[in-house]
Amino acid sequence: MRSPSSSLWRFFVQYPNREQVLRELPKPQNVSGLRESLEVFDDQQLMVAESQDGPFVLVESIDQLYDGASLRITVPRRRIFVSLNGHLKNRPVVWYPGAAAEQIESAVCKACGLPNGTAIELFEEDSTSVVISATIPNDSKFTVVPQYPETAVGSTGGTSRRQPESPRRKRCDLRDTRTATTPTVPRSASVRNAASPPARGTQSLMAGSSSLRARSSTPQINSSGRAISRPNSPTGTSAGEEVAQPSGRVSAPDEHCIHILAGHTGFVLSLCTVGDVLFTGSQDCNVMIWDLNNLQYIGTLTGHRGFVKCMAATLARKMLCSGSQDKTIKIWSLETFSSTKTLTGHVSEVNAVEILEGTDILVSGAEDRSIRVWDLLSLTQVTAIEQAHTSGIFTVIKLDQGNFVSASRDRTMKVWSSSTWQSCKTLAPPHFDCVTGIAVSSQRGRFFSVSRDKSVRRWDARSLESDLQVASAHGDWLSAVSVSPSENAVFTGGKDSVVKVWNPDLHCIDMLQGHRGPISALLSVDQQLFSASHDRTIRVWRMSQYE
Repeated sequence: MRSPSSSLWRFFVQYPNREQVLRELPKPQNVSGLRESLEVFDDQQLMVAESQDGPFVLVESIDQLYDGASLRITVPRRRIFVSLNGHLKNRPVVWYPGAAAEQIESAVCKACGLPNGTAIELFEEDSTSVVISATIPNDSKFTVVPQYPETAVGSTGGTSRRQPESPRRKRCDLRDTRTATTPTVPRSASVRNAASPPARGTQSLMAGSSSLRARSSTPQINSSGRAISRPNSPTGTSAGEEVAQPSGRVSAPDEHCIHILAGHTGFVLSLCTVGDVLFTGSQDCNVMIWDLNNLQYIGTLTGHRGFVKCMAATLARKMLCSGSQDKTIKIWSLETFSSTKTLTGHVSEVNAVEILEGTDILVSGAEDRSIRVWDLLSLTQVTAIEQAHTSGIFTVIKLDQGNFVSASRDRTMKVWSSSTWQSCKTLAPPHFDCVTGIAVSSQRGRFFSVSRDKSVRRWDARSLESDLQVASAHGDWLSAVSVSPSENAVFTGGKDSVVKVWNPDLHCIDMLQGHRGPISALLSVDQQLFSASHDRTIRVWRMSQYE
């Protein structure tokens, strides 16, 4: 039983589509701080039970909270009512934040009994045409008018009307244009730009693994290896430090986007590749598997009971490691695609995992402020660096043969020896807010860091000094950074939903637009960039023009 003087409060938290969990946190000082501690995203609502059996109400003041409170995190939905031809009246159409206009349009067609892909227009009562978007006011009422072309002569000698493909869907539809009878792609499938070439992996894991190819027809795999039925793929500057200024062009939406992977039901939070396979981790607690050769869905790994926040993989050991909000790290076999071990030890969310290349060592960082080291041969903990930082650890990444770097909510980055597991140096000057991502440019002897202070910094990997920064790189938090394989381009993403492209001297050369939610992870593979977003999708961008 806890001491009455304990500074920790207990909250019983119900996350979307999850069982209730107990969270012990310092007594909250404000609502925004509590939302951050509980990882309540901007498009979610935090609710509290007024009493043990009372109704849930929106948390608007810290005074509504109490020790032992039941909290509920909800995703507010939007709704409109549509009518068609007088005989369908006020049919509801509902969607959640992150839904694209194409998905809303598809839902409207379904509610009206129209074939998927039918071009439609919405009209208000005064006959004003309305553009379909996710921001249509709640409970609005519209009349749906299908848009048909001129009549055409049918094969039987009569006339028939063909329904055209909606202009809004044309760019993102996965239909084979060679046959008119090919069905449209379900909402959970991946979506290809018709003009895009297929992706290519650097080393084939598929060719040597018959079990992986077999998963294409058995898409979902639970932690015990059993298949589950699932539809087929659906600020200031230090002295001597230069300041780079953002500049460059802005690409048209989808100009360089060659593919959109969709299927997760929650925000996509992490990305990882091994061989010719892509893994994506999500708020829906699942890891989805994609074939990099054709960007098609392979299967789903289930078993985590919290958000999948980070992943790392090794082809040599045919092993995937996934860290989660459920405080565990799961080890998955890349031969059987089943969980072989669950590593426990962290006492809070696992935010970062890194396999030190050339070794059988896994390093993990978590909200409990600790860094833990694991042996991948025995799958046991080697050591634990308690209080490695003064706040939660967001990322760990290998710097060179003998060192790795960690970054934290406490605004600092630390370099650690991978032989003694001792801190070598705390980097200065620090960022002015949480450091959310690091990317290493090993050939150039540099690395880059991004932060919620909206800045991106360049560091010398030998002197461990910062020699360049962009103070206002994005319009909001930065959350992800990646370096292209050639190291000629640096990519950053953040809360403003934009991916920016920089040269190694941090001159902005392009802005990639298209996501409808914050960017949470970036990954560069061959000639392609993968960006994960809170809009529940992963976009694939062509990046040969930057190499």
